[in-house]
Amino acid sequence: MTASEEIGAAAAEKESASLIVPATSSSALLDARYWLELSPWRISAAWSLAAAALAAGIGEVIRSVSPQLIVLLFLLVDPLWGNIWGGLTASEALPRIRQSVLRRRPWIPYLSSGSPAARLFGQEGAGVHSILARAWLPGVAVAFVVAFAIGPPAVWTTLVVLCVSVGNWIQRHVPVFPTSVLHSLVIVAGPWILGLEIFGLDPWSGYHWAIVLLWTVHAWGGNRCLEEPNAHGGLWGAYWAMGLAQFGVALLLIVGQVPLPLTALGVLWLATWLTIYRGLPLVNIQFSWTAGMLISAAAIAQATF
Repeated sequence: MTASEEIGAAAAEKESASLIVPATSSSALLDARYWLELSPWRISAAWSLAAAALAAGIGEVIRSVSPQLIVLLFLLVDPLWGNIWGGLTASEALPRIRQSVLRRRPWIPYLSSGSPAARLFGQEGAGVHSILARAWLPGVAVAFVVAFAIGPPAVWTTLVVLCVSVGNWIQRHVPVFPTSVLHSLVIVAGPWILGLEIFGLDPWSGYHWAIVLLWTVHAWGGNRCLEEPNAHGGLWGAYWAMGLAQFGVALLLIVGQVPLPLTALGVLWLATWLTIYRGLPLVNIQFSWTAGMLISAAAIAQATF
């Protein structure tokens, strides 16, 4: 064996050793790990669920809904729905599935080298399809298991979130709706409507649907500004969306005879427009949007329409 062949063999052996996954690296069949991504104070599914609880009356929710159900709701709308959305929107951000890069000799004919099944299950390398099969589909299955434990409204809403996420994946190839529009449905409309149904209110009665719609529009405008901070000429639509949403919320509280919270909302919303006027990044004032959403949701619980 020549020197170059020996070096190549040593490199191959070293690479093979690096692919070995320790048996003690995980104790679970489904290895689910969670972390804080971006700012925890931005508008997200968890805060929208909290807004639904405030809109339904936090005291009534505590009396009528068990803590176990509230925990299941949080797990469903935030980490599990987040996995459904993120797995199709940014699959490259998923943790690398180390087992999928192991070159194993197939033990059944259907996993022969080059077959579709081999590519799907990672026998041909860590492609996007193998990552989705190993990291995304199990999360979808767990989401539906949790939804079944909560009840039919959770199952139907989870199915809608799945369809919206698949639709977003399709529109990346055939643009139809902006991603920010679909994202606002997943982080605001879905959790808020499901929360109202579980907490014993009809989200389509009264003016609950109106405040959900307004904050969904606001979330779309905010996401658009955060994604394209330098597109000043193309952000007027997003600015108008946030402005009209804030005006609509203020009008809703006035009609509902709860104008007092408008003082706090005015201060929070002023931060947005001062930041835009000064040309500063809106990422630093996201907490004001979340606080405004929670305050207005609590005010709606006291409104008399």
